[in-house]
Amino acid sequence: MRMTDLEDILTLYNVDSRNSRLRDYYEADNLWRTLKIERDENRHSSFIAWLLNKDAMNDYSPFHKFLNLIVRQKEDDGDTDYQELKKAILLRKIKLKSIRITTEKTISALSVIRFNDRLDIYADCEISGIGDYSLLEIFIENKIDSTEGNCKISGKLEHLTSQEEAYKKMKQTERYYYACSKEHNLRKTPFNGEKTLQLFVFLTARKQEPEDKHFVTVTYQDLVDFILEPYLNRDDLDAHTSMVVKEYLRILGNPLNNITIMATTTEEKELLIDFYTRNEDLFRRALEVMMNNAETEEEEKNYASMLSSITKKRPRRYFQINGSEKELKMFEVVAEFVKYLLQKGKDFEEVDNIIKDYTKENVCHVSSNRSEVRRAEKSFESDYNGISFYVTKEWGLGSTGRNFDGLLKGIIQHYPDFVIQEI
Repeated sequence: MRMTDLEDILTLYNVDSRNSRLRDYYEADNLWRTLKIERDENRHSSFIAWLLNKDAMNDYSPFHKFLNLIVRQKEDDGDTDYQELKKAILLRKIKLKSIRITTEKTISALSVIRFNDRLDIYADCEISGIGDYSLLEIFIENKIDSTEGNCKISGKLEHLTSQEEAYKKMKQTERYYYACSKEHNLRKTPFNGEKTLQLFVFLTARKQEPEDKHFVTVTYQDLVDFILEPYLNRDDLDAHTSMVVKEYLRILGNPLNNITIMATTTEEKELLIDFYTRNEDLFRRALEVMMNNAETEEEEKNYASMLSSITKKRPRRYFQINGSEKELKMFEVVAEFVKYLLQKGKDFEEVDNIIKDYTKENVCHVSSNRSEVRRAEKSFESDYNGISFYVTKEWGLGSTGRNFDGLLKGIIQHYPDFVIQEI
């Protein structure tokens, strides 16, 4: 008997050994999974504290990259302290003399507020290179599945102060800023606020917004794109550290588990796209069956919408620059734009910052140091005046090139003499 089309598709799926790659990636042995701590906020805080401590004095360390990430995410509200700090970080003038990173730091250890709320991560750094400032504090509230909680009170406290009464009624980030910031002057003495800079960070897996506007939102995807994956590309990374970071990256995603997807690595994206591309017919058939067997009209519409979206073909995009007949891919256009900016006197760091502004991405897109570029091993190499530089190829991965479209818009607005035409 001749097999049906669906049976043909299922047979091809079953005999294709490449379909096991994604499963093998998700099911590989992993200490985090073995200990069942994949979504334990305290354990994630401990890992991040460990990572930020690694080789922290180095200008290219995870800690310095984290500082760059924070100042890129934070809106400039006119705070002169912050403006000085941002300038020093971007120009690499800030120097660390010492750094102490702790987890579960109690508010009562820092503030006259006597409650035992705990900061997930607290960094206390002695610094130089920023005028008279000698201390930098970073307060990190880490959220994975939970939301901002209520005030924690251990034991009985009599005769609460007016500040403590106010503190009790606030949300978590509001409380921490109230108790620890220079603005409210509730810190324990001695505290030389005039020589201290502060950053407040809200680290989130679900893109929540903090209750307190002084906290800068950083996502776990930001950590992956801007810190963890570039860190793995360093030539001087030892085998043990590399193994620890890779194990950590593998437990951030995994849609096969019924847990929050915190971030997606480049390797995981490529495996998912490869799996989908080879099995698109099977996905389409499955959606057709679910649509035809939907129990409600709303379910039927949802399946129909998904079916319509995967049916649309996404052709490769090509471009021409300044009337040239040469057809360029997205990353080749970026390389030409880099040369254009270098010719105008920009350096590679300035060029990369311009691209980040237009794409709204915090990953490294271009550098003369290959290991700095996202997915370095697959980057595109070009040169300007005999100097090699590297551009990431990841512009249309898993999308229609949304990030590239942001870059196009920025170029059109600010560099009208660099004419890009899509063909």
